[in-house]
Amino acid sequence: MILIADSGSTKCSWAICDEKGNIVDRCSTIGFNPYFIKSKKVLVHLDESDLSEIKEKITDVFFYGAGCSSKKMNNIIEEPFKEFFSKASVNIHHDLDAACYSMYDGKPAITGILGTGSNSCYFDGSKIFESAPSLGFMLGDEASGNNFGKKLVNLYFNNILDADLKEKYEESCEKDIAVVNANVYNNSRANVYLAKFFPFVSDNKNHPQMKKLIISSLDEFFNLHISCFENYQDVKINFIGSVAFFLKQELTEVANKHNCEIGYIVKNPIDKLIEYHFKK
Repeated sequence: MILIADSGSTKCSWAICDEKGNIVDRCSTIGFNPYFIKSKKVLVHLDESDLSEIKEKITDVFFYGAGCSSKKMNNIIEEPFKEFFSKASVNIHHDLDAACYSMYDGKPAITGILGTGSNSCYFDGSKIFESAPSLGFMLGDEASGNNFGKKLVNLYFNNILDADLKEKYEESCEKDIAVVNANVYNNSRANVYLAKFFPFVSDNKNHPQMKKLIISSLDEFFNLHISCFENYQDVKINFIGSVAFFLKQELTEVANKHNCEIGYIVKNPIDKLIEYHFKK
């Protein structure tokens, strides 16, 4: 059996396929981003997952993951995978590859990732091109889940969140700054923690203050990660990820402002990735 995985920082979607590309089963684990997890922890989570029951039957593993952008980073994931899937050939790729392949419909396009983190690339059908690098959750990740979380927390603790939103925030979100700081500065998955605040932003996206926050953040993403490609107004812009999925309307609004045409917006690209994978 063949195992194909698409992993962000928060969640990894796994599809178990036969040799013809038919999906036999699915499962999910935490996201395996090598910037935020050690090889030993990868093994622990794999051992605790449903994959442990079928690992001996897997012949090939194709893993597409956030943070898997260099040989050094890929080794953090590859080594425990080879140990766990001992009878399989293991292939580690960047999540940008999955984004491009899953969104490709025969024409060159730009694909943006808006999930826990953010990124963008251009795919001409054979080669993937990056322009503005992803600087991660501390320096970049514009318009990502963790970036929205960071901005919301900033508004609340600086006491500039509108009164009605502040009341809602205190009903569902963390109010103790010591707890927030501990989860950000003493947590190997701080980006995932911050992204947990994004649902509040999304749920209240029609409120003027949240609307302004969303539009300005998406505008920043377009300025940095879309308009960096010379032909960005001549090709369709595709998006994958939960943030993109829940902000479809706002994405379209900002795209129109930049004279861009939106193509596909997909929350989870695993099915399209499988389709592309077996065609190749």
